[in-house]
Amino acid sequence: MTALRVLFQLTLALLLSSNIASAADFKPLTGQTAVRVCADAHNLPYSNDKLEGFDNKIAAIIGEELGIPVEYYWFPQRIGFGRNTIKKVDPETGKFLCDIAMSIPDERGLYTPTDAYFSSIDAMVYRKGEGYELSQISDIAKVSKQGKKLKVGLFDRATATHTLLENGLEDQIEYFQMMTGDARINSGRIVSEALASGQVDVAFAWGPIAAYYASVSEVPMTVVPLNELGTDFIFSFSMGVRHQDKDWKELLDKIIAKRKGDIDAIIAQYNMPSLANVKQTIKKKRVIYTVENGKVDDKTYLGWRLFNSSCYVCHGENATGTERGPDLLKVVKDMSGFRFRKKVLRKYFAKYNLDVPERRLALLSQIPVQHARGFEMPIWDDDPYIRPHISDLYAYLKARADGALGEEKPERLTK
Repeated sequence: MTALRVLFQLTLALLLSSNIASAADFKPLTGQTAVRVCADAHNLPYSNDKLEGFDNKIAAIIGEELGIPVEYYWFPQRIGFGRNTIKKVDPETGKFLCDIAMSIPDERGLYTPTDAYFSSIDAMVYRKGEGYELSQISDIAKVSKQGKKLKVGLFDRATATHTLLENGLEDQIEYFQMMTGDARINSGRIVSEALASGQVDVAFAWGPIAAYYASVSEVPMTVVPLNELGTDFIFSFSMGVRHQDKDWKELLDKIIAKRKGDIDAIIAQYNMPSLANVKQTIKKKRVIYTVENGKVDDKTYLGWRLFNSSCYVCHGENATGTERGPDLLKVVKDMSGFRFRKKVLRKYFAKYNLDVPERRLALLSQIPVQHARGFEMPIWDDDPYIRPHISDLYAYLKARADGALGEEKPERLTK
């Protein structure tokens, strides 16, 4: 045996052992025999039952890393998807129908998201060779003024709607329904059918949808990322798992990190709009309250009135707390309006229905202080007089907590 052949065999052995070690980096969870994916069978570029979507290919990577097959439970990706897939138990087996949902918004809600694996933005698509070029939404108005009134197609509540209306294009918009009665037809039809046929001249759609259907169309098209909308309109997507499946999420995060290059390469095959030049969104500081010389805006005044009609019983006339309720100024000082709303709308009084302050005070006077905490809040969640004014209450308390407003009764600012 020659030295060269020996060297070759040693190199081959090292490579094989390296691959085996790599494949053994991850092991399925106890009892896991397959990567069970919840997906839509007619939802390209994400997924289909021919496994042509990028999520199909990324799911295959997960199966490859764990050394187990990938199985699918198909259900239309629309309202009720999570409830009828990853959250639903098969009555025959007693197991969930599937364990992972792909392309889920990167925020905790119905699912716990893994680390994000792609991001995108909405896009504008138009046919090539029509004698004009569009690089931003305002160009549609310019072309229209030059004599070619472009018909615009978009889905109701699309992110481009506001800008289109600002440019005076309301009479040129044709609105499309996002979901039809046929689950086999998805939003890509606005490009593949409406734009390609000439029903509309410009179409707006979510970036992956716009780019994919433009790329496979027989009609040449140009895709323009709506980078003018700003970074606030870039949305990231993850894989979703059930909240209790923490070990599964951790395992998926490790696979996503290890195979990031391969995942990025798959995503790149689907020509998603570039995010290279997205306009930086300038955050405007939200005005929660207005106080000028002791006078307040209507919102803050309504909050003062609500506090003194419903909250003073437990929190004191100055909101600084009593033995029955905490100092709200300390509570609100570093609390966001969102958290405040969630806190206030919690149902503490489902059993006693003590929404009337006098009735609540009478009960509190009859029970030991150490037991009173469970009766602090009424059922604001269902109160039509209070629920709409939670943000007003927050404005008043925040003004007090920030020191912008004193304990005295405020006066209204004149308009």
